[in-house]
Amino acid sequence: MIKGQATPSQKILILAAIPHGLRLDKEIREIEECIRRAVRRDMFEVDIRTAIRPQDIRRAIAEEKPQIVHFCGHGLEDGSLQLEDDGGQKKFVSPSGLASLFELHANYVNCVLLNACHSAKSAEAISKYINYTIGMNQEIQDKSAIQFAQGFYDGLGYTTPDNLDVFQRAFQEGKVAIKLENLSQAQIPVIKTRINIDKPHKLMDIAILVKFLAPCLPFLLNVGNKAVEGASQKLGEDIWRKATVVWNKLQPKIEAKEAAIEAAVDVAKNPVDEDSIAALRQQLKKILENDSSLAAEIAKILEESAVQPTGDNIQMSGKSYDQSTFKQVGKIEAEKVDF
Repeated sequence: MIKGQATPSQKILILAAIPHGLRLDKEIREIEECIRRAVRRDMFEVDIRTAIRPQDIRRAIAEEKPQIVHFCGHGLEDGSLQLEDDGGQKKFVSPSGLASLFELHANYVNCVLLNACHSAKSAEAISKYINYTIGMNQEIQDKSAIQFAQGFYDGLGYTTPDNLDVFQRAFQEGKVAIKLENLSQAQIPVIKTRINIDKPHKLMDIAILVKFLAPCLPFLLNVGNKAVEGASQKLGEDIWRKATVVWNKLQPKIEAKEAAIEAAVDVAKNPVDEDSIAALRQQLKKILENDSSLAAEIAKILEESAVQPTGDNIQMSGKSYDQSTFKQVGKIEAEKVDF
């Protein structure tokens, strides 16, 4: 970890609908308890919204920008989730409506857990845009749903080897939690992954990635008003914005490896030094080989942005991102760059 800088927390947004006999209070309590005792508990932040209406979900996700969205409540056989309207009456949201909602938030939502009966159809629809979506393929008992949630968040809080997928691991932990309670519903939870999320990245993708990041690192590692202004002027606003999106995805993994931090700092000091660039390329190769979902996300950004190396410069085109989607990274104790 970079000195003086904490690993970015993972925000969990819990959305609880009309109880109607469900022990949603117990499920929420179990989730919070799992996170409190987790090995990596400092990585998680929990926000809870109850008695939600469709507009409440839309606003909560937009305001909180969570990495994990957890829905607990009722589901119908057609995959719709049961919420309530302004008058407190039942209001149903279809799988297609949910998919459209999460399409708007695919830049930061990484996992959606629909802990509700018959929610697999909604999970399937949402998985077109979100990396990991978990739903239930039939009716699930209250006790089983709670056990699954408990196991899932236990697993999410464990220290996981780099070669294991954290959400797949947590999903399996949830299923085991059901089995250990001698409940016969462990086959009900299903996990859906975004199309092509496991598509292997190519070596050339890493070369392009490093070529793109190298001139941006002096600014990314010294963020401040002057740095942002200087980056926009020197690199171009579009390149700076894209670089910020990519860096926010890579930063937690880089922070976790001392060699990766050193390589990034060396490139920031001298963005044209071939030895430093080669070292960073090797570190990013290791990181992406151990995280296929992250590799797919980065590859998608590069592909959509039409990033292509041209000599010492990068030519970029494609859609722009709203400034509100960017998070600033902390200042690294490295050689400062004059802007």
